[in-house]
Amino acid sequence: MNKTITGSRPVPEGYTELKGSAPFTVSNGPFYEKVIDGQTVIRGFRVEARHLNSLKLMHGGMMMTFADSALARTVIHGTGRRCVTIKMSSEFLSPAREGDWVEAHAEVIRSTRTIAFVRGDFRVGSKTIFKADGLFQYVNARK
Repeated sequence: MNKTITGSRPVPEGYTELKGSAPFTVSNGPFYEKVIDGQTVIRGFRVEARHLNSLKLMHGGMMMTFADSALARTVIHGTGRRCVTIKMSSEFLSPAREGDWVEAHAEVIRSTRTIAFVRGDFRVGSKTIFKADGLFQYVNARK
């Protein structure tokens, strides 16, 4: 049985809710994840009223927040290493609306000793609404 958010809107099959500890992510989520294999993880979320701008479209800042999170998670999942964003470029192609399920399909293009190069395609259904490329620096977790 699927979990639900914002009333009766279902989360697509195979996704599990992330139980994050980062206060910023927690306040903007919930985000969900579906692990495909050792290199591929798809992140998703349902656009809620609190994610909208004054035009009743998803706020660009929310899209960039989700993109940053999804690209970083792709690095962590694919390499097993923690990272921080050092650069992200994006293209807004089409708006998302309240109730839309937004999915992040991202991949690590290249990984060096210190930097991961990542790109992502963000979709509502089969339609790409946003694209992002990022550079992420590997870091050691603080103890």
